[in-house]
Amino acid sequence: MGELIAYLLPGGIAERIFSQGITPGLDPPAKLDLKIFSLTIGFTVRINLASLLGLILGAYLYKQI
Repeated sequence: MGELIAYLLPGGIAERIFSQGITPGLDPPAKLDLKIFSLTIGFTVRINLASLLGLILGAYLYKQI
């Protein structure tokens, strides 16, 4: 959602606020090679202001139900 807002409002402060975020995860993915089989595990989560507001709103609405 934040990337959509940044796309719709290019070049302004709203684009900077909604497009910047953090990406915690495994980059590059962890790799385990045992010669018989190989296992690769990795994940990345992009968190920005819109996703954070969505999580807070979702938790609030869940409590109301």
